[in-house]
Amino acid sequence: MAEQPAPDGKALTALYGDWIKRMALLLKARMPWADLEEMLQWGAIGMMEASQRFDPGHGVSFQVFAARRIKGAMIDGLRREGTRRRGEIVFDTETVENAAQQGGDGPEDPLASLTRTDNRALLVEALRALPQLEYRVLALHFYDELNNREIASVLDISEGYASRLRKRALETLALQINAAQRGEFVS
Repeated sequence: MAEQPAPDGKALTALYGDWIKRMALLLKARMPWADLEEMLQWGAIGMMEASQRFDPGHGVSFQVFAARRIKGAMIDGLRREGTRRRGEIVFDTETVENAAQQGGDGPEDPLASLTRTDNRALLVEALRALPQLEYRVLALHFYDELNNREIASVLDISEGYASRLRKRALETLALQINAAQRGEFVS
């Protein structure tokens, strides 16, 4: 099976224009201060860079390769322009609660598997008890699919601190849910 090369510029726009816009809108929802037009431009630049750098010999499809480059270009653009502002991200527990009630339609991850069990109410209560910053890190990681570097950029913290916050939040969730299942109270 021969790998297909990346499409040219016009074909890219026709094939992926709506896809770039969708990705920009998703990022805009998480970062309301970001300018949508700028993110669309950065996404288009990311798509062009992906088409120039794509090597079918690496065994990765163009769509997968381009998706990471487009998202990365948008986040890099936000970082360069300094438009991200610490503390302006607002996440509420309704987002998590809705996902739990809808059967955990998010990506396959530990939180999604917890939401598929009978422990949904316990998970929602445990999430509500988390400190705001830890909750934000989990929301960015599990529901927005950002890695530690991207989370650090969005929250204006170090990558290592983002990793520690995520680990601490997951440990806290596990302790609270396990204690609640045993009928114990954890403060």
